[in-house]
Order: sequence, then structure tokens, then C-alpha cells
Amino acid sequence: MIPAAYLMIITVVIFAVLFNRELLTTLRGDAIASFFYMSNWWFIFHNVSYFDSFGLPSPLKNLWSLAIEEQFYLVWPLFLYGFLRWIKNPKWLLRIIIIIALLSAILMAVLYTPGADPSRVYYGTDTRLFDLLIGCALAFLWPFNRLSPKIPQQSKLALNITGTISVVLFCILVYTMNEYQPFLYRGGLFLVAILGVLMIATIAHPSCYLSRLFSFRPLRWIGTRSYGIYLWHYPIITLTTPVTEIGQPSLLRAALQVAATFVIAELSFRFVETPIRKKGFIAYVKGFRHRNYAVIKNKPIGLWAAISALVLSVGIFATGMSGILPIKTKAEHTVTEVKTSTNSEKTESKKEEKQPAKQPKTEEKNTEQKAITPKPAKKTYTYTQTLALGDSIMIDIEPFLKEAIPNVTIDGKIGRQLVDAIDVSYSYKKFNSKGSAILIELGTNGPFTEKQLNQLLDRFDQADVYLVNTRVPRGWESEVNQAIKNVSNRSNVTVIDWYSVAVNHSSYFAPDGVHLTKTGSQAYVNLALDAMKK
Repeated sequence: MIPAAYLMIITVVIFAVLFNRELLTTLRGDAIASFFYMSNWWFIFHNVSYFDSFGLPSPLKNLWSLAIEEQFYLVWPLFLYGFLRWIKNPKWLLRIIIIIALLSAILMAVLYTPGADPSRVYYGTDTRLFDLLIGCALAFLWPFNRLSPKIPQQSKLALNITGTISVVLFCILVYTMNEYQPFLYRGGLFLVAILGVLMIATIAHPSCYLSRLFSFRPLRWIGTRSYGIYLWHYPIITLTTPVTEIGQPSLLRAALQVAATFVIAELSFRFVETPIRKKGFIAYVKGFRHRNYAVIKNKPIGLWAAISALVLSVGIFATGMSGILPIKTKAEHTVTEVKTSTNSEKTESKKEEKQPAKQPKTEEKNTEQKAITPKPAKKTYTYTQTLALGDSIMIDIEPFLKEAIPNVTIDGKIGRQLVDAIDVSYSYKKFNSKGSAILIELGTNGPFTEKQLNQLLDRFDQADVYLVNTRVPRGWESEVNQAIKNVSNRSNVTVIDWYSVAVNHSSYFAPDGVHLTKTGSQAYVNLALDAMKK
């Protein structure tokens, strides 16, 4: 396991150095944590969401599950040795395994907060231990080397029914559940683990028809290479998917990514995993000394090429991990662009002051300009104080909102969920009064329930609340907008329909299809201001 994983990590770092240096800002830490199989806790302590779908995620994020497995492999033999030495009762061992598995599932349910990012319970060794322990319980109850192909007809029928039901239920759960459903963390994943154990038990039994069905050659090929497929699929997808396709995948690109994953997994299986499994790592490394390298005119060109490639790869990897490479992030690019834009505007302003006033341009040009940034109707803004509460979209519109409402209080935060806003709302009690306006923009990062939304609205039941629905090309968009629609009958709530305005204006959005351009930000503020003016 380890050599193949290390090869993947090194390859990803080399790729980042050569083609995407911006990734190195987070990749260094991710790589070090992955080398020590601690990446799941690294992601937890650094608040790296597993479910964040904006921008390019870490190509090593999939190693969180291998980290849990490796941690378990280090502790489990010691636990097993100590238990069997001092207690020596396999029945008690099975009971303790089941109890710890149940405690792990209960801990997941307790730590999970509906509406919040569930990454903590998804990554945690403590909250995912039940997956591995249920497998250990199966090993005690269902020893595969003792399964007989000759069993009574009644037992065979029970085996086939159990296997069929477990496969069908598993497929239904995969199709119907998503990462934000509370049931998933309050028994759902535990149920998936139970179904997984039942599927393994029945498929592995020679008397079950599923055993023959899953012996289909292509499935066996995938099964024997599943480790390599898991290792490589995630970095291949993340490194070859442009931001514009995140959440809106191209079928052609997806097919090519699957093909690339299978090819690289096959190479890993043939030239790394299988030789090391058969010979051992030391013998595998020593074997390179005795290979027949290409010789041209009595010169070992092949050996020199191999050594040069190795030295170059190590050098590039070390350079990437050292932190000495200059990296210009997108944020710095944005700052440069903003400064350039500001300087250009100042220059243009000075030119306009020196030049005589020009005649208005044609009506066609004016019409085009109005289409880009529609101006709000001329009404009066009467609120004495205004609070704008939201996520990263609120950060996008902040400069335009401040220009439109000079005394507005803006609280926007990247990755904010509605449940987080409920906690934040307690610090804004002064805005819950007559003559106050509350502009709420949430739902970009995940769904929320009508109950949770009402909890937030109850915090501002005396103020006028303006609730903006969302345009985000993700699975939860309709769920968020439906929850917002359902609370529109509250007397102090006005729903601002941003979705209908934005859905046909791609120019309003950045390449990720979620965050706003200057044009989109201005249109957003104009729409909100028009609704808030009386």
C-alpha cells in the first residue's frame, strides 16, 4: 500500500510544480500529512471541507480514508494481541468490537450538526471506526475459508434473498442520499456499513448466485486494481477538471478521466503493487540494479537516463516541498487587477476633466449599457440601520452595497452555512427593531431546512427582512429556494428573486458559475436596493 501511495503523492507534487504552482500553497502540508497517514486529522484541524465544491480541491484529499485505515492497522494488532493474551475469550472480543462500533456510530450522530459542514464527522477516525470494526466482526462470524458450496436448499434461499435485498438497498441509498442529509450521519452510514458486510458475506459464499454474478471478468479486473483506482481517480479528476466544469461535468472529459484512471491503475498494479507484494520492497528496489538497460556503443545510455530521471524527479519534488518557488495566487492576481483598474479609472477621470464635455452617444449604446447594469427604480431608502448577512457572495457585492447604502453593516464569510448564521445573529440584536432592514444571502455552500431558516428569521422578527434566493449550479439549489419560498408568508419577510434574474445571465458569474463578476455584483445590489426602497 505505502509505496504506491507515496508514488502518487510525489507525482502530484511534481505535476503541481510544473503546471499548477498555486496548488503548492496547500499541497505541501497535505503531502506531509499524507506521508504520515494523518491527512484526515490534518484536514479537520485546518477546516478543510470534504464537500466544498468551489475552486480546485486538494488532489490528495482522497487519502483521508487511507489515513484512517493505516491508523487502524497500527492499533488493531496491538489491541488484538493484548486482548487475546489477557482475556482469551473470542466471544468477549466480538462483543467488545460490536460495542465500540456502536459507540463510534453514536458519536458521529452526537457530533453532527444539521445544516453545518459535516466534514468533522466524515473525516474523523473516531466517528468512522465502525466501518472497520464491522468488517472485523464479519471475520469472526463468517470465516471465508470455511464456507461450503454444499448447504441445505433453505439456507441457500435465505442467502440469496439476503444478498439481493442488501444489494438493492445499497443501490437505493447511493442513488437517493446526499452528503447534507441528517440521516446519513445519524444511522445512514452505519446502515451502509451493515449492508456492505451483508453483500461481502453473500457474494463471497460459493453457494450464492451473487458469487457467480460478481465473478464477471471485468468486475474482477476492477476489484484486483481497486486500490490503484482509488489512489489515482481523485488527483486525475481534480487536476484535469477546469473550474468552469465543477458541478457541471463534461461527459467526454469524464470518460477520458475514467480511462486515464484505469490505465494508470493498471500500470501501478503491474509495475509497483504486484512486484512489491511478491518480492518485498527491498528486493524490488534491488532488482533495478540487475535490469538490462539499453546500451549504445558500449555506453549504458539506459542506466544514465534512468538515473537522470530519478535525480530530476527527486529534485523537482524537493523544490516543490521546500517552499522556495515564487507562487502568485489568484488573490494576488485579483489585487493587481483591481489596482490596475483603479489607476486606469483615475487616469480616465483626469482625461475627462481636461476634455470638453462630449455629446451623449447613440440611443443604441445607452440601451446596451442599461442591459448590462440595470438601474433600480427611483425610490426612497428610509431605513435607519441595515445589516447584510451572507457568505462569499456577500463579500462579492460588498463594495457595491457600501456605495449604495453608506451606513450598512456587512457580515460575509467564505463557506458560511445558514446554521452558522444563526449563531452569528446573536451578536446583532440591536438590528431587531422597527426601522431596521436585514438583507440575508445564504445557501451558496449547502442546503438548509425551513425549520432552520425560521430559527434565523425569529432572531429578526421586529425588523424588515429581505431574503434573497440563490442561483448556484449545485444539487441543493432547488431545496434552498423552496425553503425560502415557504417562509415568504411571514409578515416581515420579502423574498428577492435573484434566481429568475440571474439564471439567463452567464455574464453575471465568474468562471466557477457561482461567484459574481462586477456586472453581476452591481445587478445583485440594484435588485436588492429596488426591493428595499419604498
